[in-house]
Amino acid sequence: MFRKFRRYITIFRVFSKYNLFSLIYSEVNKYYVSNRRNPCVLDSRNRENAVKLRKALEELGPTFIKLGQILSKRPDIVPAIYIEELGNLQDNVNPLDFDTMKVAFEGFSCSIGTEEINETLEHSNFDIHEIFDDFNTEPIACASIAQVYEAKLDGKKVAVKITRPNLIDTINLDLAILNDIKPLIVKVIGLGKNFDIDGFLYEFSELLSRELDLSNEARNIRRFEENFADVKEVHVPHIYDDFSNENVLVMDYMEGVTIRKLSDVSAEKKKWYADIISKSYLKQVYIDGFYHADPHSSNIILQEDGIAYIDFGAVGTIDDELRRNMLNLFYGIYKKRLDVVFESFMKITGVNKEDINVRRFKLDLDDIISKQNYSSGERQSDNYATLGLKYDLSLPTEFSTLERALILVEANCLELDPRFNLLENAKPVIMKVLMKRYSPFEAFEYLQLEGDRYLEIIKELPQGVNDVIETIRGYRIERFEKKTDEIRKYRTIDSIAKYVFLLGILLASSYFATSGDGYLPVMGIVGFMSAIFLFAVMFVQNS
Repeated sequence: MFRKFRRYITIFRVFSKYNLFSLIYSEVNKYYVSNRRNPCVLDSRNRENAVKLRKALEELGPTFIKLGQILSKRPDIVPAIYIEELGNLQDNVNPLDFDTMKVAFEGFSCSIGTEEINETLEHSNFDIHEIFDDFNTEPIACASIAQVYEAKLDGKKVAVKITRPNLIDTINLDLAILNDIKPLIVKVIGLGKNFDIDGFLYEFSELLSRELDLSNEARNIRRFEENFADVKEVHVPHIYDDFSNENVLVMDYMEGVTIRKLSDVSAEKKKWYADIISKSYLKQVYIDGFYHADPHSSNIILQEDGIAYIDFGAVGTIDDELRRNMLNLFYGIYKKRLDVVFESFMKITGVNKEDINVRRFKLDLDDIISKQNYSSGERQSDNYATLGLKYDLSLPTEFSTLERALILVEANCLELDPRFNLLENAKPVIMKVLMKRYSPFEAFEYLQLEGDRYLEIIKELPQGVNDVIETIRGYRIERFEKKTDEIRKYRTIDSIAKYVFLLGILLASSYFATSGDGYLPVMGIVGFMSAIFLFAVMFVQNS
């Protein structure tokens, strides 16, 4: 409890230091969408505050740094100027010295030939060079969760990623505090009424848990390596499993340059790089359903024969339904079919048509279709976030994360090729996916996978038909019995009425036969005898 109270004081002190309590709400809640024609006019007022927010998050440590990184991928809830500044959190984290970082090697176990090394650094003279031929203790990359070092292993150049020490307790404490101040977060950032803050914080905590364990990143890399095994232009680092664990990750060092450092290359070569980046990323999204969620320029290495992806701590997955709807959305844009785009977007957001102004919404969608088909050299991937903000639509987290990733990919490609258009590169991928979806092989494979289930249905079909027949028969019998009861009831009523009528005739005839004058006694006797006869007939019929 004392640690939590002390952490609250630290957070309050940092927010006061950067004057965030008075600035964030008035600014962040006011300006959501940048002026694309002249963003500097509008965004310059907020840049200073965005810088303050970034510095405050950096000072508060890993949890808040990671929160800023996550928010930088959510253009549907954070203004563009803040997204741009928070994106710097991915590169500009102050490094820790190696003496602090080497605690990650505690209990580190690996085999070198027949020798087994299992040492604890604090209690031994363990030397990092007993494992590596050479190890540069100056980090080549720093992040909120880990730092990366350059080393040599068995003569090969490798990258060694090491988690920062003592993160778990601090992160758990910060997550508890964030949960306490949920209403303040909603109010300060100005989130829409449809935004699920509980779901966002839960996914944030899950993301942190995954990134703290480097074995998760190792699995991601192996999966990417398999997905791109047949694509010679795309390279993925190989993992050295014998030298890796949850705190240490050893992999191939990917030689090359980043996009921003590329120089002395022809425009044609740059266009070739942009083509590889976009097509490889569209493959990840629409074919594999498993994509790199943080493809900023520092995580894509340009090599002579292609590109290499690095840093797979943040990945995204897309289920079949969302992937199908997104593909239909892209296909509708490609074919310029407004109704297809509208229906796909409605399915993605899960919003009913009655909840929005359909006519205005379709006009805005038509504008997006026009931009993506006829614009050149303009950023297009954040159109849907802007649309979601305008109509207060809650986009699925997977869609928002992917859209942010596509914005980064598009920005990288535009930097390489100013006339780049993502839709042009998407067309062959879309057609490939559609051909695969409706191919005979896919249908046959589907029947194979679902064959057992259909066989069970066929086996149970006779019994099912019999059950239906029995149900119908029972229903008919029930109706018949019900009808019979009704007939019996009406017959009883009819018989009682007839008996009452004949009894009346019998009484009247008796009176006329005994007290009448003239012809009345004769009529009374005839009536009495007739009534007796009819009584006898009815009695026989009812019996």
